[in-house]
Amino acid sequence: MKKLFFAFIPLLVISCKKEVPAIETKTDSIIVSEQSANTIKVDSQNIKINQDSVKNSSIDGKDEVTGVKNGEIIKVVDGENLPVSIEEKFTDQNQKLVLKIKNYQKSDLKAIVLPKNNNMNIRFNQIKTPDGKFDGPFGREISYKIPKNGEVWLIIGKNLMAEGDLTGDFSVKVE
Repeated sequence: MKKLFFAFIPLLVISCKKEVPAIETKTDSIIVSEQSANTIKVDSQNIKINQDSVKNSSIDGKDEVTGVKNGEIIKVVDGENLPVSIEEKFTDQNQKLVLKIKNYQKSDLKAIVLPKNNNMNIRFNQIKTPDGKFDGPFGREISYKIPKNGEVWLIIGKNLMAEGDLTGDFSVKVE
């Protein structure tokens, strides 16, 4: 019996050392970060969007490029075409809209999100300025000083600290 017991000890030790694989969970939060000097800067001019998900449409008669990637609705507009009004719809509770404004040359940016249903849970989550810095969160209206000319991103999504409808129609007006 002692020999059988000593034979099982190494098996017990080996089974105890076996690592449990880590399970990665997706969270529904937004991380604010700055680009460091050693990161590759990416802007909408260098992003390649799968042609299956790209369509050309018009905002107030002006061309725009639209793409959908991992639940993100990506719209690119030219800053020379401002002011613009964009009509959009969230059909999934985890969607967000990334509005990329190329060639933004004003010193101030003003924008507003207008949901069709006033009970819709939506806001400006972040802004990315041409110098690569992110700021946020904001409410349904934003007025922001832009430090230099370039590409500005407005990220619109749900407010994690509030309740309300997560899907529905809305419009974004940018001056």
